[in-house]
Amino acid sequence: MFVLAVGPWLLTRHPQKGLTSAQALTARNDVRATLVQALAGLAVAGGLVVTYRTFRQNQAEQDRNYALRQAEQMNALYTKAVEQLGHEEAPVRLGALYSLVHLAQANPHQRQTVVDVLCAYLRMPFAPPGSASPITSTRDPAQELQVRLTAQRLLAKHLFAPEGVSGEDAQKLSPTLDETFWPGIVLDLTRATLIDFSLHRASIRSASFVEATFTGLAMFDGVTFTSNVLFTEGKFPDNAWFRNATFADVWFVDATFNRIASFHKTTFIRGAMFGGATFSSGALCDGAQVLHLDDPDLNKGGKDARRVWPDGWTVRPDADDPTRGTLTRGEAGLH
Repeated sequence: MFVLAVGPWLLTRHPQKGLTSAQALTARNDVRATLVQALAGLAVAGGLVVTYRTFRQNQAEQDRNYALRQAEQMNALYTKAVEQLGHEEAPVRLGALYSLVHLAQANPHQRQTVVDVLCAYLRMPFAPPGSASPITSTRDPAQELQVRLTAQRLLAKHLFAPEGVSGEDAQKLSPTLDETFWPGIVLDLTRATLIDFSLHRASIRSASFVEATFTGLAMFDGVTFTSNVLFTEGKFPDNAWFRNATFADVWFVDATFNRIASFHKTTFIRGAMFGGATFSSGALCDGAQVLHLDDPDLNKGGKDARRVWPDGWTVRPDADDPTRGTLTRGEAGLH
């Protein structure tokens, strides 16, 4: 009110020369109208600011509530699926596997958790149909085999490196909702019984297959492990293919290969331990590449020697690059 009463007088008192009383009154009224419009505009602007802040606060609250509901729904789905993995009926267990994988695809931060559950399932004791194993179960072995094969296939599907991307570069990708490949995954299949297990062209950060049994063909062709992978005391009663695989650090200590074990054109980047490994048909390492021969910690006699090759195989340094070498049968070279 003070602005409307005093403002027109202040704004029209100079200059007043030559203005009649009527003109002065009109000028003051015009000023007063302008001030009213300005005050109204300020009020509207202030109201908009308050409204926007209120809207943002409400939106933030709605987002928090939505995220909370989503988390609750996700936890409910996860809990139900995990419970169903223990169901006696194979179709229910199969449905649980697909539910978990679907949940992981839609929630990248849950992928490792889901992989851990699938691995835990595969680590449960299992006697393949027709085996003489003393393991007993009320579940039909043939149906349980199909559930386990499905779990293996689902893992392999989401570890398969995208076309046109190397195994090493695949681990540098960011997880997305559209891409079926899951980077950064760690597998723990310690003591698992794996049937016709395949990780062909997979890209995996690290894995443990300690004391695992690979019944049927073990297919690791083209696989890439960018960190440690352990096959210590692993059992391979059938053929095992590691052709064109890439290992950062790998342990085959005391592993048993009862048939063909092929490491054709495999790349060993750092450590490679075959100490105590037995090969009934011999190891096929032709064309295998060994990197970082100049690293004293990895060579024989180094401070922490971590390279022991299958019997009969040694490393011949490449003529054009002595830091690299090729595994060669029965020739002198770096062990």
